[in-house]
Order: sequence, then structure tokens, then C-alpha cells
Amino acid sequence: MEQHPIPQNISSYQFRLVGDMTLKQFFQLAGGFLVALIFYSAPLLGIIKWPLVIISVVLGIALAFLPLEERPLERWIFAFFRAIYSPTLFFWQKLATQPKFFQDEPEAVPTAEVPTMPLNKLDQAEKGFLSTLTDLFAGVTHQSQQPVASVVGPGEVKQELRVPEVQSIKITGSGVVVSPMIAGEEIISSHQAEFSVDAAPPNPPTAPNIIVGQVVDQVRRIVEGAIMEIRDSNGRPIRALKSNKLGHFTIVTPLDNGKYDIITEKDEFEFRPVNFEAVGQLIPPILIVGRRMYDQNSIPVNS
Repeated sequence: MEQHPIPQNISSYQFRLVGDMTLKQFFQLAGGFLVALIFYSAPLLGIIKWPLVIISVVLGIALAFLPLEERPLERWIFAFFRAIYSPTLFFWQKLATQPKFFQDEPEAVPTAEVPTMPLNKLDQAEKGFLSTLTDLFAGVTHQSQQPVASVVGPGEVKQELRVPEVQSIKITGSGVVVSPMIAGEEIISSHQAEFSVDAAPPNPPTAPNIIVGQVVDQVRRIVEGAIMEIRDSNGRPIRALKSNKLGHFTIVTPLDNGKYDIITEKDEFEFRPVNFEAVGQLIPPILIVGRRMYDQNSIPVNS
């Protein structure tokens, strides 16, 4: 493999005056001959004149055409004088204070607890509202807790584990079942789901615990775009659905066995939560009936 030199000065173009001679080299060469001409014209002795003339000519030629280690001679001359007149002896003086990274870290001084100011009514209301939002997003409801077990090992501190206790409310009579539904801090009553073959989608379910159905208003008109949320017996959201153009809705994965509630929402409509129970069998299509807000008719409830 052949090696080729790479030019060092590629950032700017240098004007060539004669051949490869640049304008800078021409002035350096002309300056050397001009100084030699001045010495030659001076009324000096020959033993002094001719050495000065020769030195001036040689210096001009060297500055123009004699680079050393790819550096022009003028840089070597400047570096020589800078090294001569630069200080070569330095004195160390100890600073009054040590640098920060050499100092020991100060020990943490315990600070006294600042007494908290009592909250006003607005701050208390805001704190309660934020606490309610946190509980809703974390799936935590305002429930009482009771100790169920304690774990104690060698050298460990006894701690009681608490689990939420859910209160169930059942009202018998007229076929209406009321279960606790947490929505903020309110308890919303629900009624038994209404099953109807007419609410079945074109492809009815063939697996157990699959929920399908239809959303209509009180006069059996299709309700499109209704948002449904399926919650378990503890009030935790399990599924979220939306009715299509025909008002149908369905889930893909089956539910676990247990009791569930369906919360339905739609602008300009009012829906009561419906509940059902999954027992590992085919669930008939569920008909969800809503009432328009401007209509004074009540939602029909199966008795």
C-alpha cells in the first residue's frame, strides 16, 4: 500500500504568484534581499558588510523555502524567543483555605421540627378532594380494616396485616338487590340485570362468563357510544367497554366467577347500575336501558 502525504493547509486557498511560490513567500524572500541591499549600500567595512548581506539573503530564503518538521522557520523563531522570555521558575504558595473537595463533610445537625400551621377551610376541602382522587385512582375505597394475621420471626417486630372489610347490603322484596357501589363517597344502588335475546349481537358468545348485550333507551332506541365499566364486588374496575353503532357491546376474555356491576355513562342519558353473577356458565345477553335526561319517565325496573 502506497502512502501519500495529506496537505495540512486545506482550510483556505493560497494565491500562487510564480510557480509554487505564494505571495507570503515572495514578500519574505523580497524582504531578505531588501535588507541585504540596505547593508550593501551602507558605508560599512567589507569585513562587516558582506557577512550581513549574506546572512540577510540566506535568512530570507530560509523563511520562504525552509520548513522544519512541516513548520515554517518563522514559527520556530517565535517559539524560541517565547521560550527564552517566559518564566521557567514557579513558586508554590499554600492557600489560606483548602479546596472544598479536600475538606471533610460537615456532620448533619438535627433540625427541630417546625410546627405545622392549622389548615383553613379551603385547605381542608382541597386536601380531602385530593385524598378522594388518590383513593379512586389507586382502587382504594373508604372501608374499615380489621387485623387478620400477624407474622413474627426470630429477631423481628410483630406487625399486624390488615385487609379491607367490605360491607354488603341486601334488600329483599320486589326482586331488587342493592349492592354498595363506591363513586367518590356516595353509595349508588343497582338493580338486577335484564336478560333479553333481542340484545344478542350477530355473533353470540360460545364460552362461559362472556358478557354481551345492547344499550337502548326507554323506548328501545339504540344508544351508540355509551361507555360501560364492569366492576367486581369490591368496586374495582375490571373491564371498560363502548357500545357500537348498533348499541351492542361484548368482551373478549371471560370473567372470573363472582358478582359484578355494570356502570354505564352517556351524555344526555341516565343509567342505573346493573348487577349480575358469573358462575362458569353461558350468560344471556344483557339489555341495558337508559333514560334521556329531558324525559321525565323513569327507568323500567324488572320486578
